[in-house]
Amino acid sequence: MPNIEKQIEALKAEITRLEKEQLKADQEKRALRNASEQITAILKENDVSFEAYIGYQLKKVSRIVDKLLEKQATKASAPVKKPVKSRTTSKRRQAVKSKAKITVKIPAGQYGKLPAQPEQVFDVKEKGPRPKILKAYAEEIGLEAFLSQCRIN
Repeated sequence: MPNIEKQIEALKAEITRLEKEQLKADQEKRALRNASEQITAILKENDVSFEAYIGYQLKKVSRIVDKLLEKQATKASAPVKKPVKSRTTSKRRQAVKSKAKITVKIPAGQYGKLPAQPEQVFDVKEKGPRPKILKAYAEEIGLEAFLSQCRIN
């Protein structure tokens, strides 16, 4: 019951508001009609045409017409506009980070006795690239074991 009473009160308030708007619109119509009649009467008394009057007031009239046309255009285009939904970007999974590889730094010198190539001797200089086969074997067994097993000098 209280909801119905609240709705009735809300509707009564809406009706009074609409009645006030209607009275205001009627007063505006009457005022505009009176102003129009007075302007036409003054123009007839002075033998001036309505076109000449509008030509004299052209800047004001064109501004007003432009404003009215813009209002009509926005009212007409407002229902046509559909709300644009922005696409939600899919959250990409971060790549699983692999454990950081421990890079083995092989010191300069001569190395041999590798299981893959036992007779070959590798000469590693102070600067420059290390042979891949040496690096792979050193990473496999560990640097200290590699140095004790494969280092020649």
